[in-house]
Amino acid sequence: MSARGHRFAATLPPAGLPGLDASWSRLVTAPDGDGVPRTWHLLDNAARLAELGVEPTGTILCVHGNPTWSYLWRAMLAAATDAAGADSADADGSAGASGFDGTAAVEGAAGALGLTGAPVWRVIAVDQLEMGFSERSGEMRGLRRRIRDLGALTEALGVDGPVVTLGHDWGGVVSLGWAVDHPESLAGVMLLNTAVHQPSNAPLPAALRLVLRHGMLDLSTVRTTGFLDTTLAIAHPSLDADVRHAFRSPYRSASRREGIGAFVADIPVDASHPSFAELARVSAGVAKLRVPATMIWGPRDPVFSDRYLGDLVARLPHADVTRFESAGHLVGEDIAYAPLLLQWLSDHFAPAPRADADGFAEWMGRGRRSGGVAAAVDDD
Repeated sequence: MSARGHRFAATLPPAGLPGLDASWSRLVTAPDGDGVPRTWHLLDNAARLAELGVEPTGTILCVHGNPTWSYLWRAMLAAATDAAGADSADADGSAGASGFDGTAAVEGAAGALGLTGAPVWRVIAVDQLEMGFSERSGEMRGLRRRIRDLGALTEALGVDGPVVTLGHDWGGVVSLGWAVDHPESLAGVMLLNTAVHQPSNAPLPAALRLVLRHGMLDLSTVRTTGFLDTTLAIAHPSLDADVRHAFRSPYRSASRREGIGAFVADIPVDASHPSFAELARVSAGVAKLRVPATMIWGPRDPVFSDRYLGDLVARLPHADVTRFESAGHLVGEDIAYAPLLLQWLSDHFAPAPRADADGFAEWMGRGRRSGGVAAAVDDD
């Protein structure tokens, strides 16, 4: 991949994408990891929480992988906002977050899980730079740079603790890098299909080996939509046409797909790769995390096989693991993951004000317990 590419300003997504509330979209200019001002597109429910008059217990920081964008996390924003609306309606009888009355809100996902009175979460879902609707700087961003970029953004946004990270695919690695680098703010880790280590004695997954073959990378990821189309085609069940359109919307031209190719090129295939050392640093740091952790896994994944799940479990032996046997790489599209994660958060973290450092430390002490029981779910 070329180190320099096309430049485009950040923009808001087009109106009318299914499941995407336009009020969540923000453009935020902040220094990147090298101190250069960059403009990010992100989804953020903070304004809606303020309208509801509720104070968030903490922040869920969501990081997409390749070749998706923050749209991947729309269900998380909707569920967390509806849960906050149910709490607000329960308190004063007013309409919930989605505009329903209090009873209807409680009968939604949050109410069905008994989440009224549960922690209220601000959800921030970023479009990584060079991806989604964030700025295209035309620069190559390796793993270390992406982790620094995310840290610089959260600092500019004033995001402190408690923070629970949520990542998928290569975004899982970036989110875990942020987690390792921010122990003072980290309260928990949530993961969908991802990996933090490639065994030296095992080949890369066949799908990646094919894309990384000489002459194939640029053709399959940038000049054509092959990589993007293949990823969207492996959902179980198939994505609706309008959802596929939404996922494709930031990547309508080859020049806007350069970040997709750069992401694949940044996969450390061996110790000589520029991102190999950073991946090793993150994977070692993950093994030292003691905060609550959970993974939702779709085993029908041609890239992230159970080998990678086993490695993550070895590094996070206290994590709760839930497998959905009919789900695959796009597990966040295959199953209703957001209510499950909100329930997990409710089980582990009691509502608490973010008033002072002592209160945060006390809350963290309560939140560090873990279930550690792996569960298998057959959702056929």
